[in-house]
Amino acid sequence: MQFRLTYGLGAIALLAIALIYWPVVHFSFVWDDWVSFVETPWLTQGDEWKHYIFRDFNAWTYYFRPLVVGLFTMQVRLFHSAPEPMHVVSLALHLIDVALVGVLAWRCATLTNMDAARRSWVAPLCMLIYGLHPALIETVAWVGCQFDLVVTLFVLLGLIANLGIQRRGHRASVIAVIFFLAACSKEAALSFPFLLVLFDWMLFSGDQDTRFTTRIATVLGRNWPAYLGVVLAGSGYLIFRHFALGSVTGQAASPSGGLVAHLYEISVVYLHYLKVIIWPVDGMNVIHPYMPGDFQGPATLTTLLAMAAAAIVVAGGLYATLRFKSVFGSIIVAMTVALLPVLHIIPVDFELSLYHDRYTTMALAMACSMLPMLRAPARLKLRATEKLVSLLAGAGIFLWLAFSIVAIRLITPNWANDTALWNWALSAYPHSTIAKTNLLTAYVTDKDYQSARKLGDRVLADPTSCVTCMLKIAELAVNQGDPNRAAFALERARRSPLINSDKKTLHGYYLLTGKMLILQGKPDDAENVLREALSLVPDDPLTKQALASITTARNQAPQAR
Repeated sequence: MQFRLTYGLGAIALLAIALIYWPVVHFSFVWDDWVSFVETPWLTQGDEWKHYIFRDFNAWTYYFRPLVVGLFTMQVRLFHSAPEPMHVVSLALHLIDVALVGVLAWRCATLTNMDAARRSWVAPLCMLIYGLHPALIETVAWVGCQFDLVVTLFVLLGLIANLGIQRRGHRASVIAVIFFLAACSKEAALSFPFLLVLFDWMLFSGDQDTRFTTRIATVLGRNWPAYLGVVLAGSGYLIFRHFALGSVTGQAASPSGGLVAHLYEISVVYLHYLKVIIWPVDGMNVIHPYMPGDFQGPATLTTLLAMAAAAIVVAGGLYATLRFKSVFGSIIVAMTVALLPVLHIIPVDFELSLYHDRYTTMALAMACSMLPMLRAPARLKLRATEKLVSLLAGAGIFLWLAFSIVAIRLITPNWANDTALWNWALSAYPHSTIAKTNLLTAYVTDKDYQSARKLGDRVLADPTSCVTCMLKIAELAVNQGDPNRAAFALERARRSPLINSDKKTLHGYYLLTGKMLILQGKPDDAENVLREALSLVPDDPLTKQALASITTARNQAPQAR
């Protein structure tokens, strides 16, 4: 009977989550989805996908995610690059993750001897808390976040297998395979071995009165084959990654501001993620721009406070877990471990945001799965007190779920298309070059030239440097036959020191300058500039086309006379 109740409540939870998120199935692609799924010919034709599935997907040189890139390729070919069915896949993956959170929560409840009556509704409640957490809006609404959904799926499967398979050899083999698949989905699978040990420590090491060394021996005695299997699977993955990419670390960079600055950055990022988990709506957005220089300079009181706060949370959680087997401490440790790959511990050169809401997907899954391990302190178990605490807890959970539903329905429409997304981003970060450039691009793509021109006027009036914005404004002006506006925007771009920092940007500047000079009736100057552009990108068809138009005009001039 209890199983039926659990299954029934779980099904209701999944249905509720599906209905609340159902509008996403009508959304379009956003941001780099267009490059990933529409503007890349190899996805829809030929056999080039066999190369890109291992490297160079979307021009990314750091990522090695063949499993999910293969999933994307299959979807694009099956659905002919239509966004709606791919959003259905994302929602389905989210629901699978929610169901797995319920299974893992039920396992944790069973192994900690929770009574059957409570167990039947606690696991579905964990599913609701996870599935409706507002921090996951980005993960569900953005097709490109299937990386996060799939790696979370495999991590949950691995932990469920660890708790459910009794034979050591069989368990070790299954866990090793799942870990390898998780690693081939996203690099965040790095957290899995630590999570595996943490769950073993909390559930199989004995009570807190047992000697520390005895607990370690108990955990190793139960699961050392699985740990060995994970090491072998991880080694195999690193060899596979090196074979595909030519290196293991890719775009890893050295900290530029010294040890204190680097620790300060890690601490701030970590505290931001905790805020997203605890109070997600405040500051929620698709981008959270920052400059690495923000963390450089002499240490201040703010620096020390941020580092101290992060250290207290992490050290306190770890100590409580190891010394007292505290469930609350272990939840902190689990979330911290799940966040390790995204804390800027290994700096990279390509990251433009301080943090991303979607990166809490796995951390939230771990926290919600471990909630059934919590028990009320003994002093609260008096009948009257226990009833009051239960009533307050129930009211708090109800209010949280109601708040989450409202947040999802209000925020999710911002992900409907690029225009909505980048208007949302620009409202939060008015000087963001990413938001301004992408919104201009969205307007031009939608042929909303009036809105593009109005935004261009705002950008031109903004003294903040934005080379990509100026090039986009110049491109629109050239296409509309307005050389004066193009010249003004290109001059603003030329003044920026960033114009020479990137070959692609400099090429775009030369190409647009050449086209502008053609409109101004200066073919000789245009030819010189366009040849500079061609020297940077010799095979660029647009530059060749512009040069050919000059030659054609010269040949036609004598005939006209």
